[in-house]
Amino acid sequence: MAAPMRYAILRYGQFSGKLFLQNAAGCSRTARIDARLFSRFRDPGFISGNRFAVLNSLSALSGLMCGAYLAQRWAGFPGSQPWGLPSPQAKQRKETYNRCSDESQPMERRPRVLSHEDGERLNLTLYQYQVCPFCCKLRAYLDYFGVPYTIVEVDPIFRKEIKFSEYRKVPILLQRSPGKEDIQMNDSSVIISVLTSFMVTDEKDLHRLVSYFPKMTFTNEKGKEVSEFVNKYNIMLGTPGLTKAEKAEMKWRAWVDDVLVHNLPPNIYRSPSEAVQAFDYISSKGNFGTMQQFIIKYIGAAGMFFVSKRLKKKYNIQDDVRQSLYDAANDWMGVVGDQDFMGGAKPNLADLSVYGVLSSIEGLDAFNDMCSMTKIGPWYKRMRKAVNSHAGAR
Repeated sequence: MAAPMRYAILRYGQFSGKLFLQNAAGCSRTARIDARLFSRFRDPGFISGNRFAVLNSLSALSGLMCGAYLAQRWAGFPGSQPWGLPSPQAKQRKETYNRCSDESQPMERRPRVLSHEDGERLNLTLYQYQVCPFCCKLRAYLDYFGVPYTIVEVDPIFRKEIKFSEYRKVPILLQRSPGKEDIQMNDSSVIISVLTSFMVTDEKDLHRLVSYFPKMTFTNEKGKEVSEFVNKYNIMLGTPGLTKAEKAEMKWRAWVDDVLVHNLPPNIYRSPSEAVQAFDYISSKGNFGTMQQFIIKYIGAAGMFFVSKRLKKKYNIQDDVRQSLYDAANDWMGVVGDQDFMGGAKPNLADLSVYGVLSSIEGLDAFNDMCSMTKIGPWYKRMRKAVNSHAGAR
C-alpha cells in the first residue's frame, strides 16, 4: 500500500464512516468513536444481535473501499496533494510542500496538566539513544508537559537493552503497571499522539489508545517490504472533523519526519572535519566504552561521510546542503511568522517536533550556521526555555 493510499484511506474513511453513523438512529457516542477510528482493524464479523458491531464493521469496510478508490484516482493526477503531502509525481519533480501558506490559529484542544496520580499510573520508561533526533523529539514533548519518565540508554551496537522487543528501533516507551502486562509504544510520532490523546480526552485506557495506531506492513514502489503506523499524526478526540489549526499541525509534524530530519545527516557529515565533530559529540553522549568511543569517532565518521552523500541523493537534497537546511528553517519560520510559536502564545505539537529534532544537533557547526543565516535562533531559544521550564505542565 503506497503512502498516498494510506493518507487517503484515513481521510475518506473517516468521512464516510462519519456520514454512515450520523444516519444510524440511536448510535451511542462509544460506537461513533470506535467507527471513526476504524484503523483498529477488528475482525469485521457480524455478531448476531449486536447492532454496534455491525455498524463498526460496515463503517470500516465502506471507508476502506472509498479510500482505496480515491487514492488510486489521486495517484494519477500530479497536481493533487491532499493533506499537504507531495504526490509521487511531485516528488520526482523535486517539488515540496507549499510551506508558507498556513495561517496559524489557536488550538481548540487544551492538554490538561497531569495529576500526580496520572504520573504514577503512567510509570513510563524511555529506551533511547541520547542524540537520536526522534528520541530528542519525544523527550522535548515529555519535558514540556512535565510527564515523568525514566531513561534507559540503549547500546547502539548490541541493543541488549531492547532485546525484549520485536521492534528494534528507538525510541520505545514502555508503561509498566504492577500486576499487569507492560504496554509498549513505538515510533516517536505515534507516542506523542497517544499521550496527547490521553491528556485531552477522558479515555484513560492506554492499551485502547495504542490500538488506534496499528502498524501496517506493505511493499513499496521499489519492491521492499516496509512498515508504517496508521493514524500516526492524529489526535483521537472522539469527535468528527478537524479544525484548520489541527490540519496544519498534522501537516507540519509530518514535514518534520519527511523533510527536516533528512536534512540533518548531509549537513552534520558534510566534510570529514564536521563528521569527526559530530561523532565526537555522539560518542560522548551515548552509552559507549572508551574503545567504542575511539572507533565510533573515527571509523564511524569516515563511514558516515560517504553514507551522507547517498542520503543526499536519496532525499533529493540540493548539492549545497547548507542552503537546503537554511531553506527548511526559513520555511518553518514562514509559518511561525510574527508569533512566538506556530501554536500562537504556546507551542503546539509541530513546534515541539521541530525543536526536538534540531536540539539533536545543537552546538554543531550545522546548527550554528543555521542560526546565524536564518531567523530561527530566537524561536529556538523561546522553545528551549519553554521545554526546560516544563511550561506545558502549568
